[in-house]
Amino acid sequence: MPTPFPAHRAVSNRTGVASTLTTTSHEEWRCTRCDKLLGVCREGRMHLRFARGHEYLVGFPVQATCRGCGSLNHATAPAR
Repeated sequence: MPTPFPAHRAVSNRTGVASTLTTTSHEEWRCTRCDKLLGVCREGRMHLRFARGHEYLVGFPVQATCRGCGSLNHATAPAR
């Protein structure tokens, strides 16, 4: 069963890395243009989840194209 993303209260900054912690102490990575959730930082790696059950746990740096607006986002390291 896929791991659900926690409810968000973080807003991404211009670097594309979430600047605050979520309620479950995982950091969210959101699109810099439309604020769509792209991934969640867990234990120093980025957890990415896509449609039809595709999930990836990747290291940094991370680049992803937003599925909502098509903009390229980049995260160089976990937010601290």
